[in-house]
Amino acid sequence: MHLKKSSVQTISCSLAVTLLAGTLAACSGGESPSGGTQDGGKKGAPVTLKIELFDRGNTPPGAPPLTESYFVKYMQEKFGDPNNIKLEFVTVPRTEEVPKLNVLMSANEAPDLIFTYSDPAVQNWVKQGGLTEIGDLLNQYGPNLKKYLGDQLLSYGVISGKQYTIPAKRIIIASQTPMIRKDWLDKLGMQPPKTTDEFYAVLKAFKEKDPGGTGGKVIPYGIRYNNNLDPLVRSFWKKMTDEEYNSLPDLMKPGNKDGFKYLNKLYNEGLISPDFALDKDGKKFQADLVNGLIGFAITNTNEPVYQAYYSTLQKNVPSAVLAAVDPFTNFEGKHVKSIYHPLSAHIMIPKSSKRAVEVIKFLNWMSDYKVIFDLQNGTEGVTYKKGEDGIPVIMDSDEAKRVMYNYLDYSMLINGKDMGDPEKTLKANAADPKYKQFTMDSIKVGDQDGQLQPRFDRPIEAQIKYNQTLGDKGIEILVKTVTAKPADFDKIYDEMVADYMKTGGKEVMDEQLKAFQEMKKK
Repeated sequence: MHLKKSSVQTISCSLAVTLLAGTLAACSGGESPSGGTQDGGKKGAPVTLKIELFDRGNTPPGAPPLTESYFVKYMQEKFGDPNNIKLEFVTVPRTEEVPKLNVLMSANEAPDLIFTYSDPAVQNWVKQGGLTEIGDLLNQYGPNLKKYLGDQLLSYGVISGKQYTIPAKRIIIASQTPMIRKDWLDKLGMQPPKTTDEFYAVLKAFKEKDPGGTGGKVIPYGIRYNNNLDPLVRSFWKKMTDEEYNSLPDLMKPGNKDGFKYLNKLYNEGLISPDFALDKDGKKFQADLVNGLIGFAITNTNEPVYQAYYSTLQKNVPSAVLAAVDPFTNFEGKHVKSIYHPLSAHIMIPKSSKRAVEVIKFLNWMSDYKVIFDLQNGTEGVTYKKGEDGIPVIMDSDEAKRVMYNYLDYSMLINGKDMGDPEKTLKANAADPKYKQFTMDSIKVGDQDGQLQPRFDRPIEAQIKYNQTLGDKGIEILVKTVTAKPADFDKIYDEMVADYMKTGGKEVMDEQLKAFQEMKKK
């Protein structure tokens, strides 16, 4: 069975995530395929270049707004001013990314530079004629950009033979890491769980003995609305063929029902967040975690350090210690989990934009390693200091935190720190000396027995058509089955999954199977 880190290049089909909202009306074209001024905005009055920016809702006290940050000012000074371009950043809530972009795209009001992690959204915008073809623009204005990304990565942005997106580079492919309150385990005299059964025993102990002294507020396993429960549920999947792995919706994969039933058991025993279905923006989860109420959780591999969960937790609870763990075991004894593709986000230019030239010039400027370094580290002596082998270490100061929060969102060509050298890059991604071992352990665990999500070399039309409907249904199934009474679980799961398949799921499955079989023949 060929599941681990498959080289098959396909369109991701994460059915439990809301990716696409409604049908996108075709966007009107700009001045020309290249758009913008051929002099890059150097003559006459400044032109405005609008750029999408995630709003993650975690701006620290005393920090300037996202659109007025140190990095915005840096980009304006180093790129905007010399090119007579005014950079204007347009914030989009991270948790509502695609629906918000859909609205803006339909109204021809999207920023000149947009990006998304949603392959179906990209496919739909291409289908509706909403994106600018950028092959010639890259050749003319992006030589450094092309060199930095390379032909292989750029090929992932080619759809139906045309370059519609610039694929951002992902540095760390580990996607998600389970973590646990090691100090709680120590108080109970327990070892980090290495199997699913040991994991359950730990949760029970957390619930019954409340080692964190929460006064009954303990949440043994913290989850959030639409949380990635993949490592746990995936560990229940049974043996399947390549065709099944690449075509079956996750809800239909053999063993998936058992994984949901296990979550239902945990919920009904009070071992997971009681109100997770209401936590749509994840803020309740974040608050519970940093306030020391959660004993176990699964987050993105770099999230605890990058989004300062760990440091804030230790500020609130100085004795708190987090440790990466890998307890969920499948039928082969492996700790399977989904990992990222080398492609990160898709960067695009809406067809309605008149600033396509400026977008490519902006990204071409950003692809210089000096610029990348500055955007990912800030100012020496203020936000970072030089550590081992010249590796920048982010300073643990209030000023650094006010500057560096969400810093990776500004260097949008890259997901993760890139030092231009593999060894230095690895060290840089674990450069914080206080959390270096935790970060390295998180990356190791997140990569262990990793499996790539199915991807295809052509659009899956049924996925584009039904993505919003199926995404919503996937979330509804998760919530209703996990929170159901145990006696009602089987009936609810079977009926809801049957309805899922009738309302587009089977069409997606059949088309994905056909696409996979076609790829195998090539």
